[in-house]
Amino acid sequence: MNTRHEPGQLNEDQDCIIIYVGKLADNPHWSFPTHKHDDLHEIIYVNEGKGSFTIDGVKHWAQKGDLLIYNKGTLHEEKSDPVFPLSTFYCGFRFKEGIRDHNDWVIPPGSEPIIRANRYSDELHSLMQSLFSEFSIREDGYESISQYVLKAVLVIIDRMSRHQLTAGEIVRSNTLAESIKDYLDTNYRQNIKLKELADQFHIDFYYLIHMYKNRYGTSPYHYLIQRRMGEATRLLVSTKKKIWEIAKLVGYDNPNYFTILFTKTVGESPRSFRKRNQKDMFGDAASSQ
Repeated sequence: MNTRHEPGQLNEDQDCIIIYVGKLADNPHWSFPTHKHDDLHEIIYVNEGKGSFTIDGVKHWAQKGDLLIYNKGTLHEEKSDPVFPLSTFYCGFRFKEGIRDHNDWVIPPGSEPIIRANRYSDELHSLMQSLFSEFSIREDGYESISQYVLKAVLVIIDRMSRHQLTAGEIVRSNTLAESIKDYLDTNYRQNIKLKELADQFHIDFYYLIHMYKNRYGTSPYHYLIQRRMGEATRLLVSTKKKIWEIAKLVGYDNPNYFTILFTKTVGESPRSFRKRNQKDMFGDAASSQ
């Protein structure tokens, strides 16, 4: 389903002129061949799914929380992933004449056209949804509300773009992520709080999560759990330590909480895991809790 709404009568005091607002969803075979808009800018927010976007000859993949920005005149081609169909909000607009004569763009020319999901993505999703709702319902005053919403969207885009990494910054980011992983591997037994970890490495809490996930595909919190459970499985199989002792050794003072996390992560309880895996080492007499 591709829903698109054109504007009604527009106010004279607008900074932007909204040309259309729309929503794409429920079409795994959707695609749009190479095209460009010479007279308007377009922004696309990915709600769900994945898609490929060829922008000025370079192919990109985008997924939930990502934002695509086409300055006017940008050649682009779009295609939904058939397995994970795209769902997006999109908006085409132009700046009113005289507003941006010398910088008529949404992001500076040459900038990365995709801003990856970050701490502002949820807020941007809400704004884009509101913009679409206003254009769908078209109650009195929707034009004015839409203008304010679009202005807020552009401010958020400016904030998000500051989180976009250059190639050199990506290298530095990966190096930092590796240092944080080394720290977690060494200190996983300690009571590590992510806020304190971010402070220790002198970075923003949200940046810590985003940067680490970009490098390793998981958050530092979930990696810490995986690291602890990996060590716990080793101790369960190779020692006769009681389960509460193992819980404490891997960083959990509460053995019940440890058991809940272990069961959720491994798929069975510590006792069951030990019984099933210790036979070869200790015979049938499994160690008791």
